[in-house]
Amino acid sequence: MSPKVIVVTGSNRGDTVIATPLAPRSRRLPNMTLVELDADDLGTIDSAVADVERIAPEGLDDLWNNLGVYNVDQNLASFLPLLEKRATKKIVSVSSVAASFDFTKNVGSFLTQLDAPFIYAASKATLNMSAWYVHNQLNSSGFTIVLIHPGVVLTEMNITVQGIPTEESPTKMMAVVDAPSAQDEFVFKSYDGSKHERI
Repeated sequence: MSPKVIVVTGSNRGDTVIATPLAPRSRRLPNMTLVELDADDLGTIDSAVADVERIAPEGLDDLWNNLGVYNVDQNLASFLPLLEKRATKKIVSVSSVAASFDFTKNVGSFLTQLDAPFIYAASKATLNMSAWYVHNQLNSSGFTIVLIHPGVVLTEMNITVQGIPTEESPTKMMAVVDAPSAQDEFVFKSYDGSKHERI
């Protein structure tokens, strides 16, 4: 079986990863190729898709989306022909419980520890709604849409809060993401496999 081919907007993990980094300083790994895709510049989408197709002409298994922006559907739609080439047809939206009204209402102290809680939470709420929309549009065509919270990960974004090590989150998320298929219910899950009752 050939290794999985994954496009990740804003990250760098997988078997063969084609990443659109958040910043040029992103650490490069041997199995990672960087491709420019600026969510604020729709002109970069076509060139990014062309670059990905050149790197992975056999298609993509997963598209991991971290971008919670208005034009995210345009980004996803451009990658659909590459996803359709393989049987996996999986789109993963990396969200956050910070976008959940129930969570923020009950754990408000968490958000006060982030530099820009409203903007971050609002962008992830946009991503959640986009994932639900994409699920309704593509599920009948055999696509699996996964909405997942990576946990509170110890990164430069979360230096003042308690969280999990950077290695733990992606390892556990991969297991959760690999499990569902298009026949499964659309749910918001955490990196540890637990289910959030409300999106």
